[in-house]
Amino acid sequence: MACRPAAAAALAAGLGLTLLAACAPKPFRISGSVTLAADLHSRAPRQGAVLFIVAENLGGVPLAVLRVVDPGFPVNFVLGPEDLLVSGGRPPGPFRLVVKLSPRSVAGPPARGDLVGADPDLVYSEGRSAHVVINRRL
Repeated sequence: MACRPAAAAALAAGLGLTLLAACAPKPFRISGSVTLAADLHSRAPRQGAVLFIVAENLGGVPLAVLRVVDPGFPVNFVLGPEDLLVSGGRPPGPFRLVVKLSPRSVAGPPARGDLVGADPDLVYSEGRSAHVVINRRL
């Protein structure tokens, strides 16, 4: 259903709030999984590791971050409104999805010893399920 401003105004005037709710934008949501490349299993930190799953805009600015302590692979995840760095909205997509597995629990740019990966394709909120392979050690 296409929702136009005039139709939304008519609906809000009492012609059907249920229909108006159907026209509202859906909340931010990116789901998927993270796996670890076979050749990196032996280099993955054993205890105290933190997996950061980050949705960035095309300029590289982080918009949403999920932190998973002591991850067991594969990791299934959902980035939702509660993971947005600035609440109260739905950031426009598309997004780049990047991950960092770190022996330290510090967010920020990847550092030496971290394991990293990225979805090779752009990701959209409410789009296809994303899949990221951690395939590189810094």
